[in-house]
Amino acid sequence: MGWDELLRMLADRPRENGTAALYDTATFLREVLSHAGIESRTFEYVAYPHRLGVIGVVALLQAIAYAVALRRHWSTVALALAVLVPGMVIVELDWCIPVLGWMGGSAPAQHVIAEIGPAQPKSLLLVTAHYDTKTDLLDHVERAPIAILALPVALLALGGALWARRRPGGKLARWVGRIVVVQGIGGFVVLCGGVVASGRSHGALDNGGSCAVLVQLAKRLAAAPLAHTAVRFVWLSGEEEGVQGSWRYAEQALAARSLPIRVINLEGMGAASRFAVFGAEQSTFRRYPPDPFLLARADEAHRARTQLPIHVTWYSGVTDARSFLAHEIPALTVMGDTPDHSFTRHLHSARDNRSRIAEAALDDTVTFLLEVLRRLDA
Repeated sequence: MGWDELLRMLADRPRENGTAALYDTATFLREVLSHAGIESRTFEYVAYPHRLGVIGVVALLQAIAYAVALRRHWSTVALALAVLVPGMVIVELDWCIPVLGWMGGSAPAQHVIAEIGPAQPKSLLLVTAHYDTKTDLLDHVERAPIAILALPVALLALGGALWARRRPGGKLARWVGRIVVVQGIGGFVVLCGGVVASGRSHGALDNGGSCAVLVQLAKRLAAAPLAHTAVRFVWLSGEEEGVQGSWRYAEQALAARSLPIRVINLEGMGAASRFAVFGAEQSTFRRYPPDPFLLARADEAHRARTQLPIHVTWYSGVTDARSFLAHEIPALTVMGDTPDHSFTRHLHSARDNRSRIAEAALDDTVTFLLEVLRRLDA
């Protein structure tokens, strides 16, 4: 099966969490692997496919209630809102504990897994990519200011509530309330705006191309396995709803480790034949740098192909690699890189369609990753 057949299922339609299309995609991946003579299995878990939307609604209601409490001089209520709701959001997003997400309902979800390697491997390498999609009203660059200001505004709300306890009815507290409401509206638009988007994302660059690369890489490796390393290919769901799928996998499937484990996560493959690595994975209070050993091998392979070092971004990402890094499993995320190192625009929109993927770039990606794997095995 070539790129065209793979991309027809992996880059030509939405695959949103909690939908039949996501389940059909998992079935398709298993059928493709079976046809290639590769055994596969699934990892089942309970997902909360609307958790980010729930958080957006809760954040907006909290902001409005906070402003009303300040205006009516209910400083204790305002303080409780300033502490409780942001705290629950942080627990939800940083530790994947469904303190809010359950309100949107749950659904069964699955990862597709195939493993290729020697009978007695010395180490285990996971190569991962997510096959779920998401549609937003704003792209990653447009919503960045709102995301960056979320924590400062939360701290401002806390300070405003404490100030209101000392100076009830002050103008400063009212202005803080207005700022919190504006941020709440922004957060609501970021997390819930996709509901009214005119078209749905087909997730071509994010992340169908990467999933297709995993299939072809598995087929190539099945014909010539590594000598010392077992390679586990994992097609992940739940990434677009706060990396909950990879978190559950790292938490449950990789808790008992009999072998050294590392993870290479793929994003945005098919855009270019050069590659970059996220400079860090971000949570609210922590930045996780990429694993130095993996980064060194990726850099060696990149220099061998292009005579250029692999680019390390100045900005952080929030990808499935964060789940593994948070569980102390060495990981990094590799993505396609443009000549000017600019961030890819218009992901999570109808403009992320199959026309953005170059099959020649996919071929180069498979070759590059094979070289990285050989160097890791050596």
